[in-house]
Amino acid sequence: MPARTERIYLFPSNTSQPARVMRFPIWWDRRGFFAKFRDRELDTGNPIYVDYAFLLTMGEALVWDRTCREKFAGEFRSQKRDFTPEMQQFEAALKKSRWVIVESSEWESGLD
Repeated sequence: MPARTERIYLFPSNTSQPARVMRFPIWWDRRGFFAKFRDRELDTGNPIYVDYAFLLTMGEALVWDRTCREKFAGEFRSQKRDFTPEMQQFEAALKKSRWVIVESSEWESGLD
C-alpha cells in the first residue's frame, strides 16, 4: 500500500547561499495545504510513483505558516511538547527564502 511523505525545499534570495531541505512542519495542515494549492500541483514525471511538487513564494508560505500556527495552537497535538524552537527556526529559514517547493512523494509502505 503506497504512503506519502512531504519535504520542503527553501531556495534563498541570495543565490550564492545553499538551498535547505526540511521536513513538512507538523503544525501545517496537510489536507488543507493540498486543498488550497491543488492548482499548483506539478507531476514530477516519476514513472513508478505518483510524486508532485508545489511552488510557492516566500510570502505565500509565510501566510500559510502563520495560519497553520494559529490553528495548531488550539489542537491537542500542540500540547504534547513545545514546538516553539522548531517554529522559530522554520520561520527564520522561510524569511530568507525566495522560493519554496513542497515535494509530495509516494513510497511503498510494505503494508499490502
